[in-house]
Amino acid sequence: MKPQVGAWVRVEFFKYPEGALHYFWEAKVVEVRPEGVLTLLPQGGLFHHVSKGRSVVLDHEAYVAFFPGAWYSGGPDVREGRVLEYYWNIQTPFEWTGEAFRQYDLELDVKCRADHACEVFDREEFLRKRPLYPEEWVLKAEEAVGEVFRHMAERRWPVLPPGEALPWMERI
Repeated sequence: MKPQVGAWVRVEFFKYPEGALHYFWEAKVVEVRPEGVLTLLPQGGLFHHVSKGRSVVLDHEAYVAFFPGAWYSGGPDVREGRVLEYYWNIQTPFEWTGEAFRQYDLELDVKCRADHACEVFDREEFLRKRPLYPEEWVLKAEEAVGEVFRHMAERRWPVLPPGEALPWMERI
């Protein structure tokens, strides 16, 4: 069973191999399609970074799409209808519990500017943890980076038309 539009769900990312909760937030389901579920962490919503012992109130809207079987999730960060950037998290495929999307964060991230120019971030963290991951996870994570670049280039849902590139957003 998929979440329903309008429902509030929890999004949970865990650390491997510890199985510890890394970060989480509450999001509203705004769209359900065959290719995935789009969630919204609204402006004023809380992002809880458990590993860093911090919570942040968002000053923008964060859309995150979850794709069944995919090794990544993500979408645009938007303020007043303008895309600030896209944030794509490389992860294990999500598990839908009926109340939450759960997955392991695999450290790699891809950020793309509003003009769709993309860069890989946190490669050093991934390389440090690489020996701890199952070999299949390593291969799938590396493939997922290329998939995100294709996703953006093909402007697949929920990618919006290109806009003016802005400086990278500060993240915790």
